[in-house]
Amino acid sequence: MEKLKRLLKKTPPVPLGIAGALLFLLLFYTLAFRTPLWQVWMPPNIDNDEVIYNRQVVSVIAHGGPLGYFGYNEGTADIGRYGAWGPVLIWVYGLAGHLFGASVNTMFWCNVLFLALGVAVFTVAARLNVGQQILCCGGLVCLWMPLAGSFCGSSEALHYMLALVIAGATAALLRGGSRWWLAPAVLACALETIFRPYALLFWALPLVAVWADKKRRTLCLGGAVASFGVALFSMTKLSASYFSGGGMDFGGLELLAHGKIGEAIVYEFRHAAKELVTAGTDIPRTFVEKTYIGRGCVIFLMVLAVTLVCFVLDRRAHRASPLKACALGCTGIIALVLVFMYNIAPRHLMLLAILLLAATVVEDAARGIVWLPVLAVVLLPINVERSTLSTYFDEMGSQITAVESALQTSMDARASTDPWDNTLAYAYADDVFHGYLYAVPAGMGIEFDMNTYIADPDETIRSRYAMVNHGTAAEARLQADGWQPLVSTDDLIVYERANPQ
Repeated sequence: MEKLKRLLKKTPPVPLGIAGALLFLLLFYTLAFRTPLWQVWMPPNIDNDEVIYNRQVVSVIAHGGPLGYFGYNEGTADIGRYGAWGPVLIWVYGLAGHLFGASVNTMFWCNVLFLALGVAVFTVAARLNVGQQILCCGGLVCLWMPLAGSFCGSSEALHYMLALVIAGATAALLRGGSRWWLAPAVLACALETIFRPYALLFWALPLVAVWADKKRRTLCLGGAVASFGVALFSMTKLSASYFSGGGMDFGGLELLAHGKIGEAIVYEFRHAAKELVTAGTDIPRTFVEKTYIGRGCVIFLMVLAVTLVCFVLDRRAHRASPLKACALGCTGIIALVLVFMYNIAPRHLMLLAILLLAATVVEDAARGIVWLPVLAVVLLPINVERSTLSTYFDEMGSQITAVESALQTSMDARASTDPWDNTLAYAYADDVFHGYLYAVPAGMGIEFDMNTYIADPDETIRSRYAMVNHGTAAEARLQADGWQPLVSTDDLIVYERANPQ
């Protein structure tokens, strides 16, 4: 028993720590998915945001940026050509994507890399001993959703990586490790704040670690202000608005700005009540049906409860627990923001759960023998499932190849520098599967237009190309306006505007 205790308290060499993190992720993937990694093919994926991410990233890899516009209903960013997330997130993926090349799987492989880096950096920076590494891996498996959801074409893996880097680097600074750990902490906080402005609160972690040092404190405070400023600029000027104009609901703040305090309070509480009713309805159901929102809420609440109990016990025993204190404070405030001004989408709750778990693993490993089994008993039954990722099939692949070839030939023949000449309008809700947008050549922009927008003769279509379904109102409008078919397949038809506007 003594030998086992000594082994669990031993911190492995850095190479072994990294190897352990990589091995863990490989084992988890094998457990969670039947599909071999090298056979994954993203186009059949069901998330329409993923193809927009991918096409922007491959444009950066192939051309340094989009040749056409990314937007919604023929809208664009005030500055630049990027879509709703702005350019910075796409540039980060583009930088990593150079390792894998421009393909339909670029985002997927970047996510695998980011997830591995996050776990490895956290392990090394926090100097996790064997016992802590076991708890970290066990906790991540219990949460399940963040890891399983990272093997996709979306951007969640990058956010999880940044949260783990922030927690690990802060732990290194708190134990008196190398001052250079402040650099990755600052970079991770700055990037996450730019991507999700509520992450401004994450700066509390490195700030607590360096508060006694005036220069470092000033650096963190300056970085927080600067990154938040960049985030606001990116949101308002460098990002194309969604159909509805955005996700955050500032209605209550607008009422407050006009002095309507009572109405503002009522407005916010109605918004919060709607979100809480959704959570209250889905949480009981998730133990039977494994609902998406219900699972996310249960996972978050369980990790929050574990962290809170451990923190209270630390306070009673007069033990310092700065990581847990910061993680709980950030999580509590951000959760309120999500409830009152946004929504309780699990992708945001999982980011908070990762931060809480990391803080608990670093500061409260001794109690893991209690809290890890609790997480396992509650979360594994609603989480564990072995699924299959999409693979190549010719029925879709041949159509993608045909459309890509036709569009690329047309672009090359025109060689236009007008962004609209390098943009395709996609008729959303026209029953053309969005996975076919992977056929859009690298560099070409995509306008995600409602099919009713394209079908309306009073709406202006600036894009040179349009992808619609056969026999629809959208196609009828294009034909009436003199557009010419460029390529037709079983599932779609691409038209080209005959004459410039």
